[in-house]
Amino acid sequence: MHPQGRTASPRLLLGFFLVLLLQLPATSSASENPKVKQKALIRQREVVDLECTFTKMRSNSALRVLFSGSLRLKCRNACCQRWYFTFNGAECSGPLPIEAIIYLDQGSPELNSTINIHRTSSVEGLCEGIGAGLVDVAIWVGTCSDYPKGDASTGWNSVSRIIIEELPK
Repeated sequence: MHPQGRTASPRLLLGFFLVLLLQLPATSSASENPKVKQKALIRQREVVDLECTFTKMRSNSALRVLFSGSLRLKCRNACCQRWYFTFNGAECSGPLPIEAIIYLDQGSPELNSTINIHRTSSVEGLCEGIGAGLVDVAIWVGTCSDYPKGDASTGWNSVSRIIIEELPK
């Protein structure tokens, strides 16, 4: 009731309600919030590849990917291996591939052995131009151009993980 005994008009009540509504924190839809997924394997003897399926919500967003785990390369002579991400079986082209390499100039032939250091490493980057929907994300091991292949190992005796995050452009 109004102080003089009158009731407020429906129009005034509607205006008051709208003012209150506008002061509430805005709720955001799932497509506005970054979406994150993680896949991890623990203490595997060796992981040849690590793959994860991700549901991308928007076609105009970018995927941020991260691999973290043990990488190793050994050889008797110079060698190089490359760890790289694929998206639905293809490397990222927008803007560039997401990769890391390990190169060894030489092993230790005089000791009749090879260098065998396992390193905790990461491979990380952004990929654009991937459509909305299911995306198979994987980390692979390949060769470097113009260098001999070595004996590569991924994920030895430690946690290996892929983290995928969808980011707005």
